[in-house]
Amino acid sequence: MPISNPPALAATFSPAVMKALASENFGPVAARVERLLEPHESDAKPLGQAFNDAHSRLLASYQSEYSYKNQIVSKIVLGRHSLTTASALIEQPMSASVADVLVLNGTSTVYEVKTDLDSFARLQAQVRDYIRHAEYVYVVVSERRASTAKKNVPEEAGIITLRPRGNLSVIRPAPSNLATLRHTDIFRLLRTGEALSVMRATGGDPQKSPSGHARDVAYAHFRALPLLQAHEAVVQALKLRSTSARALLSDPGFPSSLRSLAYATELSVIGSNRLSNRLKLPISAILDSV
Repeated sequence: MPISNPPALAATFSPAVMKALASENFGPVAARVERLLEPHESDAKPLGQAFNDAHSRLLASYQSEYSYKNQIVSKIVLGRHSLTTASALIEQPMSASVADVLVLNGTSTVYEVKTDLDSFARLQAQVRDYIRHAEYVYVVVSERRASTAKKNVPEEAGIITLRPRGNLSVIRPAPSNLATLRHTDIFRLLRTGEALSVMRATGGDPQKSPSGHARDVAYAHFRALPLLQAHEAVVQALKLRSTSARALLSDPGFPSSLRSLAYATELSVIGSNRLSNRLKLPISAILDSV
């Protein structure tokens, strides 16, 4: 059945909705939750199942940017790897660009999404930014754009296609870009606390950092490290982020359609528990409580 308003339905899969459902008062997003149901569907359906069913409809007929991101997380982080060996960062700034998904396992891989509505105009500049921050770069497109992607995607990046049922297929493997990584750029991926942790893990002493200059001291230590060691240390530090995502995704009942949002939304322990409980409720209970 065709979706009456695909962009509106796709907008339901957003960090704002996740945060609202994890908060004590989620009234403002009630109207968005209602969009998950088709006119003929019962509001007795559990909220998590409604998210899954709506996402399946989007995958089949309207592959939004979120659909791509969620399949990357599902098929790569949780499919090819696991919660204990891999993690993901969503919308990660890298110089003048923002990587759609950064997957961290034994190395770092950027996945840049180009939906059928996106242009390749900025792709050259984006790839130049990404290869200074991550070992591998992939551009992810629909099957219908595979031939166009081959003409537009730089050689430094690989190509993956998203199929209508959600599977990912590698069309062109990505080469390693370790030689183009830069200390300055990969260090900028770190928060100050992470930078100090990296300093400690690689033989430095954060306690000797003058007050107000901890990050500068951490960088001075970092840039003296061999590049491969520096990259590995950054990967390990970034993998420790997203504790709320790991908690949510370790629940076998957590909706597969919300995996990317779990990584994109930082929640407290209380918020994560509240969200998990609400996803098990029928939509009617969600709407009646507003």
